[in-house]
Amino acid sequence: MKLYKYFLEIIRHNVANSIVIILLITTLLGWLLYVELNTDGIITGRVVDEKGSPVPEARVFIREKTLNLIKPPLVTETDKEGKFIFRDMKIIEFLINAQKEGYETGEDVRYHLYFKGQHFSLPKPLILKKIP
Repeated sequence: MKLYKYFLEIIRHNVANSIVIILLITTLLGWLLYVELNTDGIITGRVVDEKGSPVPEARVFIREKTLNLIKPPLVTETDKEGKFIFRDMKIIEFLINAQKEGYETGEDVRYHLYFKGQHFSLPKPLILKKIP
């Protein structure tokens, strides 16, 4: 009878370990799938004024944050709805801001992504204040 209990204990222990291993593998595969489906390098966002209205034709600057910040910025313009898009971005950390004549230059906003080429939409719009 003791031998029977001993074998049951071994089986329980192995099943618990197997479940943990299966969960870890499933999580890893899920993460790898997410990364594969989201590596188009697209960064999107909006530029608005202090009232929340879109700012069309604003210039948006994005700079990769490195140890020396020597790389020149990439530039795009907003559409009539204040939306912008950068494509094929293979960066991890970056600074982004917006400018338009008649508005104060927007502050640099820093973002850190999980992986290079991550599809990312700015959680908050870039805000420009009108010059009085």
